[in-house]
Amino acid sequence: MRGSTHAVIGANTVWIPILMGMVIEPWLFLIGAFTALLPDLDASESKIKHLKFGGYIGKTKVTIKPFMPIAVIISAIFGHRGALHSLVAIAVVAAGASFLIPHTSVALWLVAVLGYTSHLLADALTKSGIEFFWPWKQNFGALPRFLRVKTGGLVDTLLLLIGSVSVLLFLYQYVGSFAL
Repeated sequence: MRGSTHAVIGANTVWIPILMGMVIEPWLFLIGAFTALLPDLDASESKIKHLKFGGYIGKTKVTIKPFMPIAVIISAIFGHRGALHSLVAIAVVAAGASFLIPHTSVALWLVAVLGYTSHLLADALTKSGIEFFWPWKQNFGALPRFLRVKTGGLVDTLLLLIGSVSVLLFLYQYVGSFAL
């Protein structure tokens, strides 16, 4: 899947806490989108690796790519769709998130873990699959090989479109609730 599709799918993980009766804030969409990009720290050309932050110092534009160094190291050690695309990684993210955000809402923790997990599930739908049971090197696909989708193909684009509409509908409803 493309990075934009992963981000939109991750953003939509906020629907799970909503369905569980939790109150969520719109900024949790950003948490879901961000954590859905994290597994691709192991990819040479990923959205998160090239994510830029910056501004101006005087008249000089300054930008940094804060995830570039760690992405280069992780990619060199593990390769793409290996350790970061596994059950082990989900467990590490869940444990890490519980330590990093112990005094915040359960919804934040849940969206962070679900966002990360959504990336793995989406990549398991692609032709390449993932090493879900890493360190076992066998690729796992969630569908039979002939049904798996092509990254950047029609299904990828449809997921991006449907996911974007879903996020927009939520935001419309959220903003609209303040207008009443």
